[in-house]
Amino acid sequence: MTKEEAARLLSILLHDLTKEWRKEKIHSDVLEVIMQLRIQAADNERYSANLLDHIAFAGESAHALKQIWGYMLRERTFLSPTTMEAMLTDAQRVIHRRLPELVARYGRAFAEIADETERKRQLERSYSALLLFNRIATDFLFQFVREENEREASAFFAADPNELLEVFHHLCSVYASRLLEGLEVD
Repeated sequence: MTKEEAARLLSILLHDLTKEWRKEKIHSDVLEVIMQLRIQAADNERYSANLLDHIAFAGESAHALKQIWGYMLRERTFLSPTTMEAMLTDAQRVIHRRLPELVARYGRAFAEIADETERKRQLERSYSALLLFNRIATDFLFQFVREENEREASAFFAADPNELLEVFHHLCSVYASRLLEGLEVD
């Protein structure tokens, strides 16, 4: 399977996965999470710090999801949903332990934004995109391993795993961006 064929198939599957999702509901869900973080924070500085913590955690969780799928692709095997959940839980435990160093690394990208309001806006956008990316990727992977989907899903085993993961990352990002278009966080 060529990279282009894999991209076409993956795009069709992601479209099918998200076609029933309503932008208004997605926006409402994301705003609820953002507002909850605001309420929990004592001030804007703590709010921005909390957002950065969540960005680091979500970013590394996205990486863990891609590693899980990469494992299945390289081994040409389907993991059970229980095994996938356990792998993700283990990865998230490690992420929690490493969070201070991860926050420092992720924070460098936002530290260069001098205007506090703009920095907060960029943190909110980044976190929103990661939330939705992870939802798309997680839902896709759990559909991928469903027994009734194995025949169709095994077609991906013919693709180069690294190329497929690159396409997967790109398409999940594109679908997340499309669903977040027009989201206003005030």
